[in-house]
Amino acid sequence: MKKIIFPLLLGIFFLIVQTTWLTFPPIWRIRPDIVLILTLYVGLSSPPFSGGILVFLLGYLMDLFSGNGFGLYAFSRPFLFYCAQLFKDRIYLESFPSRSLFVFLFALAEGFILLILLKALNPEHLPNLYPLFFTVFLPQSFSTALLFSVLFSLLKKGSSLLYAQPGTGIGGKL
Repeated sequence: MKKIIFPLLLGIFFLIVQTTWLTFPPIWRIRPDIVLILTLYVGLSSPPFSGGILVFLLGYLMDLFSGNGFGLYAFSRPFLFYCAQLFKDRIYLESFPSRSLFVFLFALAEGFILLILLKALNPEHLPNLYPLFFTVFLPQSFSTALLFSVLFSLLKKGSSLLYAQPGTGIGGKL
């Protein structure tokens, strides 16, 4: 139970931080998507079923906070989670450049998914979405990739401390 509740509460906290503190006008175009960082971390470290439900709930909450009626994040976040699950054993994610490239590509993929879904669901009312890709999605993907390594290390250390077995020390074995 602790393995589901804590990441959910952390995701809600990240969502609140992302929608309140990171929306100031000077940084709104380059703000990192910290909920996406948590989504990819859960994708790399959680089982498929419980992690998928957790990520779906976080995507649904993002839709609620953003006022999005389509459910785009409720679709895109589980999709990215399962893609991260697919690639987690096939790629090397121990260095800063590999982690950053991994997150940058996933953030760009989410941007493409959102653009395609927005264009498919509402084709006539959204004519200026493609310039948004270069002015918003690329800077946001870059800042998310830079922040991922720091948050990934903190989440990894926090989860090893939180889920350590009693009597084994800090995440180690006897």
